[in-house]
Amino acid sequence: MPIAGAVASAGLAKAGFRGYVLAIIVGFALGLCCAWTMRIVGKAAAANIKRHSESVQQGYVWALYFAAMLWVVFALFLGEWVLSVSVRLVLR
Repeated sequence: MPIAGAVASAGLAKAGFRGYVLAIIVGFALGLCCAWTMRIVGKAAAANIKRHSESVQQGYVWALYFAAMLWVVFALFLGEWVLSVSVRLVLR
């Protein structure tokens, strides 16, 4: 999603070919960071969840899925914001 936000921002800014290349690079880097963060949080939550009963585990899993969905939306807007700042600083 960060790549989608970054590419959309490059298109709105009419940044040209260099802007799209910058968008893909920035979006990919942000995507890797977001995926790494989600993996770390998921591992920590999985270790914590094992101590609880099955019904409580199911609630935690749903909460974790909901948090992941929010994180994906956050990553979309983060990619758009970071690229808009990058385009202003680098390409203008």
